[in-house]
Amino acid sequence: MLFRKRERFERTDVPAPGPYTNTIGGVVLAVVAIALVLTVSCVADRVGKEARLNDSTLGKQVSNQSYMTVTDDSYSISQDSFTKILLLTVSGDGELAKGAQLQSAHVLVIREHVPEEGEDESAASITAQMANVGGDVKVTASAGTSSSLAELCASSGPAACVTPLNAALNVKFSHVVVSTEDVLACVAALAGTDSGKLVDDSLDLVMKIRTDMTAAELVALGNKISQLGGVEAIGTFDAPTKADTAQAEDGSTYETGYQAVDKTWLCIMLGTLVEGE
Repeated sequence: MLFRKRERFERTDVPAPGPYTNTIGGVVLAVVAIALVLTVSCVADRVGKEARLNDSTLGKQVSNQSYMTVTDDSYSISQDSFTKILLLTVSGDGELAKGAQLQSAHVLVIREHVPEEGEDESAASITAQMANVGGDVKVTASAGTSSSLAELCASSGPAACVTPLNAALNVKFSHVVVSTEDVLACVAALAGTDSGKLVDDSLDLVMKIRTDMTAAELVALGNKISQLGGVEAIGTFDAPTKADTAQAEDGSTYETGYQAVDKTWLCIMLGTLVEGE
């Protein structure tokens, strides 16, 4: 039996390798790699910016708070609607990290009164008060150890200050804003803006804060401040305090060096406690 010699044909659907084939392939792979790195970098940068809003660590602290209580039988809890914001200003870029130095602490309370049945519509009102809380105010951490607010912030970070302040002030915060400078005027300037464009249009503000609020909630706060008449319409005062004392083993009383907030008077001044009927 005779065998025919197999004939070889060039495939027309496969490009013939040339002297620059490997070089071109390397350039293409490099371009793809660079594009991939840039895409991942842009996505990570965007996520990092958006993560400054709706912060889960602060959100957890807000959820762990206790409700306010009546600290004096002569008063009762107001039935008005309240927005209570804890504003912590700290130094350093890692706003929530341990070692952050507390610059200031403020409690902003916006009170909205809706006319009840029988009341005139003109009785509707919106007002705000802001209490300055000193860094020497005594707070008790979850482990039961007492320290000043400034000490707790430095040792455990500003997020760890939320629930201790909730207990020390008898104020259940609606939201928390940690920032590297006073940003209240910037938040007020958000009134009427599109929350969907917040990260792009107000990037300077976003990069200065950490908050449990979403973009929509931050804009809503700006709208409330605008309703008030701006930051200038917010009444400001120092939280009422007195020297904190403790009892020694011999029964004598001594000052601890901290300040204790008068919870009753603070809540009266903020409007959350009103005279009982």
